[in-house]
Formats: sequence, C-alpha cells, structure tokens
Amino acid sequence: MDIHKQNITIINDSVDNENDFKLYGFYKSGSKYWVIETHRTRKGSENTYLELSNFVGKSLFHLVNGTNNSKRIILIQKYTGESYLVEVQSSDLKIESFETILKSKQCTFLGNTCQLKRIIANWMDSEVQAEIINTLGWNQVNGIYAFANGVFNCINKKWIEVDEVGIVSDDDKKYFLAPFSQAHINDDDFENQRKFKIIIGKVDFKEWTKLYYQAYGTNGAIAIQFLILSLFWDIVFDQIGFFPFLFLFGAFGTGKTSLIESLLRVLGLDFIGTPINNASQVGLSRTIASRNNTIFYLKEYTQDSDESIQDLFLTAYDGSGRTTGLKSNDNRTQIATVKSALLIDGNNMPTQKSAILSRMILLYCENNSFTNEQREAYTKLKQLEEKGLGQVAIEILSHRELFAQKFKEVFDMNVKELRESGKANFAERTIKHVALILSPAKLLFQKLQLPFSFDELTIEVVNNAIEQTKLLKQTDEVTIFWESFSYNIKKGFLSRFFKNQTGDNIKSSHYNIKLEANSNPILQIKLNAIYPEYVKYCKNNNQRFVDFNSLKKLITSGSYKPFIPNTQKGRGDATTVKYFGSCYQFFLDKINSDDSECLFLIDGVEINM
Repeated sequence: MDIHKQNITIINDSVDNENDFKLYGFYKSGSKYWVIETHRTRKGSENTYLELSNFVGKSLFHLVNGTNNSKRIILIQKYTGESYLVEVQSSDLKIESFETILKSKQCTFLGNTCQLKRIIANWMDSEVQAEIINTLGWNQVNGIYAFANGVFNCINKKWIEVDEVGIVSDDDKKYFLAPFSQAHINDDDFENQRKFKIIIGKVDFKEWTKLYYQAYGTNGAIAIQFLILSLFWDIVFDQIGFFPFLFLFGAFGTGKTSLIESLLRVLGLDFIGTPINNASQVGLSRTIASRNNTIFYLKEYTQDSDESIQDLFLTAYDGSGRTTGLKSNDNRTQIATVKSALLIDGNNMPTQKSAILSRMILLYCENNSFTNEQREAYTKLKQLEEKGLGQVAIEILSHRELFAQKFKEVFDMNVKELRESGKANFAERTIKHVALILSPAKLLFQKLQLPFSFDELTIEVVNNAIEQTKLLKQTDEVTIFWESFSYNIKKGFLSRFFKNQTGDNIKSSHYNIKLEANSNPILQIKLNAIYPEYVKYCKNNNQRFVDFNSLKKLITSGSYKPFIPNTQKGRGDATTVKYFGSCYQFFLDKINSDDSECLFLIDGVEINM
C-alpha cells in the first residue's frame, strides 16, 4: 500500500554519500542502504559499494507501553516507491526476527547484525516518544477520554483526531491509537475497537435530548441520565461503591432495540450488542475490560443466562463478584475487571436470581403503538445519527471536573430528600438507585439543558421505581407458582383431565389443556386443588409462598396478560367448563407440535405436559 498520499514524510537519499558513511556507517541511495568497502591495490586503494537492502526506513515513534519490550512505528520505503507502516516490538529488532517482518512487505536486508544495529541506532536518534493507549475510554493518568479515532482532553476540553500513523498530538504529549493506524488497517483484531469511533457532527446535547425524550418518553429520560453516569463511571463507583445496570424488557416491537441504538449512537458505531447466551463469561469479561467509562450492550437475556454470567453481573455492580483470570502474552495471569456500565435487554425479567434483580434499574417497554410526535422525533434522530452525535458525548465529558467535585454531595442530598418525602416507599437499594439516576440532572442542570424540569424527572423516576417494585414482587411470586406447577407435573403430583376417562378422574384432576385448531392452547387449572402442592414446593425449596387469596389475585389481575377473564355472568373470575368444572383459564404458548408430549410456555416458564 502506497501511503505517501497519507502525508507521511518521504525518506530522502543521502546528499553526501561518503560523509554519511563516515558518520553513520552507511548511506542511502535509490531508497536502499549501502556501505563502502575500501580495498588496497597496487595503485593505492579502491572503493567497493555494497548494497545492504532493497529498502530504507525510519522509526517515526517509540511507543511506550509500560514494559521493557516497547514498540516502534517504523516507516518502510521500498526502492520501487511503495511505503508501509509496521509496528515492531523492540525484541523483534534483531536480524532474524526483523527479516521475517521485512519479507512480509517484500523487503530484505542483506547485511550483518552489526550493520543492522547501526541503522536502527540511527532511526532511534530521530524518533518521537508516544504512549500507547491500549484501553479506550477514560484514561485517568493523562486526563483524556480516548475513542478509536481520537481523544478528548477533559482538562483542556479539546478534541484531537488521530492521524494516519495512529498518533494523537496533544501539545507536548503524543498518544498512539492502533485501530486506525495504517500499520493495522487490515488487522481484524481491531475491528471491535474501530466501532468505538465517533463523528463529532453538529448536533448538540440540547437538540439530541429533546428528540430522544420525545421519542422514548420516561424510559428515554432515565436512559439519558444513565448515559451521563456511564461516562463518569469511575467517579460514581469510587465515591459510592456501586453502579447498577440498566435492563430493558418487553415484548417484540415495543421499542427496546431502537431506544438502545439511539443511545449508543452517541458513543460511536458499537450499537449491535453482544448476545449473552452466545458468549462465555471469559469472553464477555475480556470484551468489557477493553474500555473504561462507556456502555456495553448485552442482548437477548433469558432465564438460562443467570448462572453463566452471575459473577460478571455482581462484579459490574459493586466489585464483590469473582474476577476472571485471563492469560496475557507473557503467560502472566491478568484480572479482567468491569469498569463500564452494562445495558441489558430481554423479553423476560431475570426472576431466577434476586441478587441480580435488586441490582437492576428496570425499564419496561410495553407500548407498541406510537404517536405521530414520537414517530417524527424518531425519524429526525435517525437522520442526525448518520451525521454524527459525537458532540453530545463531548459536551457531557467537558463537565467531568464539576461532576467529580459535586457528585457525592448531590447523591447524598437526593437520598435524604427521598427518605424524608415519604414517597420512596421501597427498599434501601432502590432508593439509592433513584437518587443515582436523579444526580446528573440536579448536578448539571445549569450546564446541560434538559428537555424536562428536575421535578418532572423526579416524578417519572420515582413512579418507575414504584412500578418496578410492584412488578418485581408480582412477577417473582407468580413465576415461583408456575415453576412449582411445572415441577409437580413432572413429578406426577398433579394430574391432567381427560374427558373420556371415569368420573374419578374428573374429581381428582388438577388441570386441563384445551387445544383447538388455529388458536392458542388454553390452560385450565383448579387452584384450590393445586395450592397445597405449591406450598409444599415452596417449603422444600426455601421459597416464600403467598396465601391463597393473594396468589389468586396476582394470577387473575387485569394486568396479568396470560389470564383469560371469565365472560360468564355472576361467576367471578372462575369459568365453569363442562365435565371439568370450575377453573381459571390462561393462554399458553406451544413450543413443539408433538401432541403426545407437548412443551408449553406460560410467563416464560416451560411446562412439559
């Protein structure tokens, strides 16, 4: 690849060959290295000019990485005119190793070790030192926030683009970003990092948040605060010791993916997300450890996801989970730590693990019909995303110093006000989550213009927490009931009704499945008969059970979607079915088509009948 067009300096031949040879032990001619050998003859002496290479080179930057085996960016210029950038470790600047690198560029060195050392020593005399940025996002030592294509100096509030070499020149400091360096332009190992690239654009924070709030309402308001907190993850974690993750759940078509994509577009092009169930804990940990103070999107959470990544989630929240050891290139074990926010989505809530549930901020997406205003706002958002939303992130990051100084004070004030208001009638951890979400708005309200007042946001966040508390309680208790139902069927403690059997079967049966062509299967249960087995299940599994009337109210409430209300007059919520008797009815989802042994789903719980 010819990179002269990328404004990299051409390496000129020597002006005075003999003088350069005396000074350096070599000279350059025709974009090759040469030496002069002098031989005595009968007539005096005679010079022989020996070709050492078919290229010339220059060390542009010495890349400091905190180890003795540092790296260098070397410009290789062939005698044919092509030029290449190569990243070379110091340990590879010996004749055998370096020759392998040269051959990959159709270059060769014909000299000896001493001659190569002289050439490399000359390269080092003119090289410039730069610091390698291995972890994108926040860099505490230098006070910069690094994207793949540049850095924002949070102290001087200055954005600097990376050049074609991969160098960011920030006054007297220079940083090396590998993803967009010509030395790695075809290296797939940097593909994920290249997604963390922002386009500055012209959209400011005020305009973006207005459209985002119009498009996504309360969920959008909370997501905006989550974005701000994520960019200051280290401050939040250092000062209060935890950072909850945001969980969006709801049926297909309710706007989860759109809300997430519109949010992540502020931070670049990495908005596709990582499917949780297709990645190992080590793989997820390795990915998340590659950036600081950003948002990682883990998608398609299911009930089976808990066990495999529970430690990762707990670590992400308060650092109490088990860290994961990763082998480095030097065979030393490194610790992959989570230093960014996690955003998760799924069609169901993670009801199996209360430890994980309590560490979440839930956003329920339930509306699949949107107003004209929402649609118009969404369309404008999509148009702006193509032009770049980087200015939004830059505006937030520019207030880092103020956030660091005032965050803990504002957070404590929010906690106190919530407790004293009497409105926050929920768990202490939930109070702290509400206080956290409200903190960016209160702290930066005068600096970042939000499309809602602080009081409006408080009402929305508190109401969301109240609904979350109700929903968690309801879903958790109902899920346990259906799990007990499924378990008791497998163990044979509950019997199915069959119309063609004897009258004894009618009296002793607990449930019936109504299957009709072209319609959802319907589950009919006799709650009175099932309840004792449910209680036994809860006691045997150390689960809390609810009383009969409360359970009946939960599974027959108008908000519980699987329940089929009774249409028969004067019979309450129960339906009377011929032969089977009085029962409660629920919609099922059928998974397979084998009628001899069918697998159904109700509220995310599998039931094998």
